[in-house]
Amino acid sequence: MARIPLKLDRQRAEVQAHKLSAPSSYAGAIPRQGILSKVFATTVPRLVLLHAPAGHGKSTTLQQLKALCDERGYQTAWYVLDEADNDARRFSVHFQALMASLTGDSAADGFAGEEFATETVAVGRYDWVLDRLFRVGRPVAVFLDDFQFLTNKSILGFCRKLFERLPDNVRFFIASRSLPEIGLSRLLVGNRALILRAEDLRFSFQEVERFFEVHKDTNVTNAEIESIYCRTEGWPAALQLFKLSLASPSVRSSLEDVSACPPRELTDYLADSVLSLQPPDLQDFLLRTSLLTRLTAPLCDAVTGRTDSQHVLKELERSGLFVRALDAQRRWFTYHPLFSSFLIEQLINRSRFIGLEVHRTAARWHMSQGNFEETLHHAIECKDFALAVEALNIWSSRLIADAQLATVERWFVRLPFGEVAKHLDLSIKTAYALVFLRRKQKAQPLLQFLANHRAGGSVAGTTNPDIVLAMAAVSVDDLESAFAIIERVSVCNCSPEGFSAFELGAAANLTSYRAMTLGNFEEAREYLAFASAYNERGSATFSRGYTLAVTGVMQILSGELNNALARYREDMAEQELHLAESFALAALASCYLWALYEANELELVQAVFGQYHDIIAESALPDFLVVAYLSAGRAHEALGQSIQATEILDELESICYRNGWSRLIGSVNWERARRSLVVGAIDQAQAIAAHFASKEEGRHGRWLPFSEDMEGASLGRIRLAIHAGNFDAASRALNAEFERQPARVRRRIKLHALDALLRSRMGMREASSRALRGALQLAEPGRYVRVFVEEGPALHRLLQDEYQALAAAHMPREAKAESQQQFLRVLLQAAGIDVAQAVESSPMPSCEALTSREKQILRYLANGVSNREMAERIFVSENTVKFHLKNIYSKLQVNTRVQALSAARLMGLIG
Repeated sequence: MARIPLKLDRQRAEVQAHKLSAPSSYAGAIPRQGILSKVFATTVPRLVLLHAPAGHGKSTTLQQLKALCDERGYQTAWYVLDEADNDARRFSVHFQALMASLTGDSAADGFAGEEFATETVAVGRYDWVLDRLFRVGRPVAVFLDDFQFLTNKSILGFCRKLFERLPDNVRFFIASRSLPEIGLSRLLVGNRALILRAEDLRFSFQEVERFFEVHKDTNVTNAEIESIYCRTEGWPAALQLFKLSLASPSVRSSLEDVSACPPRELTDYLADSVLSLQPPDLQDFLLRTSLLTRLTAPLCDAVTGRTDSQHVLKELERSGLFVRALDAQRRWFTYHPLFSSFLIEQLINRSRFIGLEVHRTAARWHMSQGNFEETLHHAIECKDFALAVEALNIWSSRLIADAQLATVERWFVRLPFGEVAKHLDLSIKTAYALVFLRRKQKAQPLLQFLANHRAGGSVAGTTNPDIVLAMAAVSVDDLESAFAIIERVSVCNCSPEGFSAFELGAAANLTSYRAMTLGNFEEAREYLAFASAYNERGSATFSRGYTLAVTGVMQILSGELNNALARYREDMAEQELHLAESFALAALASCYLWALYEANELELVQAVFGQYHDIIAESALPDFLVVAYLSAGRAHEALGQSIQATEILDELESICYRNGWSRLIGSVNWERARRSLVVGAIDQAQAIAAHFASKEEGRHGRWLPFSEDMEGASLGRIRLAIHAGNFDAASRALNAEFERQPARVRRRIKLHALDALLRSRMGMREASSRALRGALQLAEPGRYVRVFVEEGPALHRLLQDEYQALAAAHMPREAKAESQQQFLRVLLQAAGIDVAQAVESSPMPSCEALTSREKQILRYLANGVSNREMAERIFVSENTVKFHLKNIYSKLQVNTRVQALSAARLMGLIG
């Protein structure tokens, strides 16, 4: 099959430029010299956090810190976060644009280059980011405003790892209303972070004096300044409100009266005073536009009926009336959250009808501009659900294909179910998000609704729910239903466009998966080729991740581990370059972990699992999730971290129980049984198996899910029977498994290894050696390691014996034998066995063990005499000669004539 192309001309999620624009300097802003001096006094901390409630001047202070960094030659960048950034895909795209602004690359091309082909995967996304930051060539300062909106654990985990390892030339400045979960305690202990709290951000008395000196038009006295300072305690927002409202005689006369007001009452009082001082038409403008998430002149004109909104917005900004520009061109503006919340409250108190009218107008305006997120916000606020559904229906086609599932869920839950159900296509799109997010309760009504429309409509029109229903069945580990449904969907030689391309890519993935579970690898490859083509047509990041994952899985199963690992490194690097910390990576990362584990790259398994843990735990489909967790658990176990291995296994079991995956609960318990057997606790392993083994028979019939090649009932039963001495049962089970899906080379390696253990336990040394050699011959080309090592000391001894036999043959050997010995050395080293010591301590066969007749035959053998000639010379049958040769091989602990002659020369039996 042709290599699946890595590059896709994908339509990336929209980068909203205003989120990456620093606020413009406010002419009347007071320089926060004390804060600037504190931050830049000596060595600037790697992370500076401004933590305070709204109104404490965090953004203004960040802007001044940025200005100073610009003066000092820093390369700077700005990113304003909002609730929508909790969708990992959206965050990734904007963070990529942030990086591009620092490095000078374009957002599309800034992450390409051969230098990232493999190293990126080994060190993780945050290290890739750090490498790019380091190579900027000068100090870097990154400013993140409104960080409190970030709650996504995966994104916060990325930030935590990034902040912990910032290079010397990089500084991050963060403003947040809450303390973010980014490992602050560790950073503080290491003097790598500085937190400026509300009390640090308040104006000093001298700064308050300076504030009113700048604004001389207020004509405040020293006594009034002292009074204002006492009332506000230096709170910047309250000071600004005081400044704006002092034109009112009532405010000046009430300075003493409000002395006991709590902060909220004080700001409401002052804001009311500020509002009442404005002309009626400006009051109306402020109240109506307060409902807008962003302000731009055409939109403000639409909701106010004015034609001069651009002039008004600039005047409001100039006068300091809590309006700031979002871009350098001053086309987009926003209100300070403290002031906008007051204005909204005032508008609602005056007229709910006006509010609904504003939302309705704003929704229609944003819809005309293709701003779907804001369309949804305003349409839902005015209960125009028809418009909201229309917007989500259009937008979700791109969101699903681009793996922005959390965004779809966020808006779906705000809509009445009945409104969504009026649109079969939107119901199908939303179901994808809920299924892959594993929102079982939310998805159930939707799936039931879609089940009533099965086998109807068309994929092209997104009116046939079969594909998403099949994916839903996979998500609950009901393969029988999933495969029965997907068989009805034609996925070959189609020419889909848009969302139907994504759907057919997903359908082709599932059809390929079905063929793989039946062992039909060629058929599976054909469907993967279709999937790849559809993914490209639909720019479908999401289904593409599963296509790449399944492609590599087939290579692991068919004996091509080295090729699978190389593919995954490249595929992961390609995804990493786009910082795609999204659900598209869950399957790919899971299978990459399995390949790393099989190749014995254990520390990298730990690093990758830690990096992708959340995304795998939250969204990977059952078999993908299991191989990820088992790989991570076994890696910890192999590195002597048994407690961590147990914790990972417990977490996996919890996820399986929560999702009702009974087959995979069985895999968890068979894994526990394997761990017990490896340390010789046979009774414990039998007790574990007794609790669940009878419940899992015939779970999937003729289908063999790929995670069961790593651990499952069939392998678990064979292993337990061998260790418990039930040799007949083990032999029957092995024979049955050898007949099952012979194309699965990795599984045959495991079966041969278990057969070697069985024959060894039965005292059948020759048969055991033959079985082990069969496993080694299959494993060596792909360099499978852990498939042997994970079986514990009993198999390690067999590997050691095989190595010693090869090492004993000192005569020139074929290159193949040399390669086998080298591979055995790799396996023994992975098992923790000192290879040199193992050879030195190997027992030397005793020459007295050979009879005189056997010595005679050995000499004939050295002279190249055939079996028939030997028989004639010593007057015995040819079968008798073969019998003597078999005894010679056994006593010399060898398997071939070449090895026998080498051992005999070593012992001095022949010249």
